Amino acid sequence: MTTIKTTTVKLPATGFAATMTQWATRAFNMVVKFFVVRRNRAAILQLGDLDDYMLKDIGISRSDLYAVLGHSYLDDPSSELGTIADARARQQATRSIC
Repeated sequence: MTTIKTTTVKLPATGFAATMTQWATRAFNMVVKFFVVRRNRAAILQLGDLDDYMLKDIGISRSDLYAVLGHSYLDDPSSELGTIADARARQQATRSIC
């Protein structure tokens, strides 16, 4: 008995339709990124309503909020704020060991 094995190869689309699809995808991704950054900025602005001791409890300071909100509006401040908080936590953990 003979077994036939088929292999399907999907070739990348070319031409005008493919180009328009790529542009539409990029535009959609940019719009989604804009709304995500906007939502994250609003959340960080709400953190500014907390007292200093509450901010210290979550590992950030008010100056950290000002620093990350001072960047370009297109940059996501939440990732940088997380990096700052992680670095501060590592620094405090190192101090507690010594």
